[in-house]
Amino acid sequence: MMKNWILTLLLPGISLTWAFGQEKDNARYTDARQFQIVGKGFPTNPVYQRLDTTQDRALTPAVKGLSKNSSGIAVIFETNSPYIKAKWSLKRGVYLANLPPICHSGLDLYAWNDNKWQWVGVGRPKNMDTANADVLINNMDGKSRQYMIYLPTYNELTSLEIGVAPDAELNAPATSKIDTTHRLVIYGSSILQGASASRPGMSYSSILQRRMGWDVVNPGFSGNGKMEFPVAELLAQMPASLFVLDCIPNPSVDEIKERAYPFIKHLLDKRPEVPVLLVETVKRENGYFDQKIGQTTVDKNAAIKAAYTKLKGKAISSCIICRPITSSGTTMRERSTVCT
Repeated sequence: MMKNWILTLLLPGISLTWAFGQEKDNARYTDARQFQIVGKGFPTNPVYQRLDTTQDRALTPAVKGLSKNSSGIAVIFETNSPYIKAKWSLKRGVYLANLPPICHSGLDLYAWNDNKWQWVGVGRPKNMDTANADVLINNMDGKSRQYMIYLPTYNELTSLEIGVAPDAELNAPATSKIDTTHRLVIYGSSILQGASASRPGMSYSSILQRRMGWDVVNPGFSGNGKMEFPVAELLAQMPASLFVLDCIPNPSVDEIKERAYPFIKHLLDKRPEVPVLLVETVKRENGYFDQKIGQTTVDKNAAIKAAYTKLKGKAISSCIICRPITSSGTTMRERSTVCT
């Protein structure tokens, strides 16, 4: 008897919850591939990855896998919709101890507002799920704006649809606020790929993109920016106004001594019109206490400086090196650089 009373009390609530969860979505969804896609070094198939099988044949298995992540890629469109929704599919569910789910598997929306890119909202991924849907922003004023959605940093995006009101306009940008005639190509490690930003748009390559207005390409490969020569061959084929090499944390001292000079020399030989900016690694906070880590940082910077000095000895003027200004107790985000 008691069980019947409990069921009588619970069932209406269950029915109401089910009905709420099944509320009809009236948004009009459009495949995002119809809009402008920025942050890519090459055209690829599938479109939402940084390299495909025609380009990655000579790369290590780790780099091949990481190149399928959509870090740094963004979709630009214009709409006057009062809301923006998204549906997106991922290759796999991901758990990463050092990254928020929104960063590794979610979406990050910005709008061009008052002559700058301004943050709007995020697409939150479901827990370890591959099919996702979310409302990125609601209750807007219906003015036409240009928007940019950054894609997941540590997952492979397989599809993306943008949802707007049924009668709203939704188009590729008439005049993009990202200048694709100027392109910054940054090669690096996990920090570049997006670890451990709060959202995809907060990886430093994406911040630079919004501040500069240039297209920024992000071949950051977590733990695997080790200056293998096939990577130099690929980078040399990418359209670029400036190459930045921010990969020194990943290779060992011996790997830097062996690989840095031929890697950089290849870029300079193949693309003499494009400057190369080398970035030394910072001493991370634990390096002030763990003497082995601290000394390794010193040795790595000495090795890349030696490669730079060798290049300068051959009268190569289009190679620049940046040294971080560091002091104990500051965070990496508080540090600046000096370039010579």
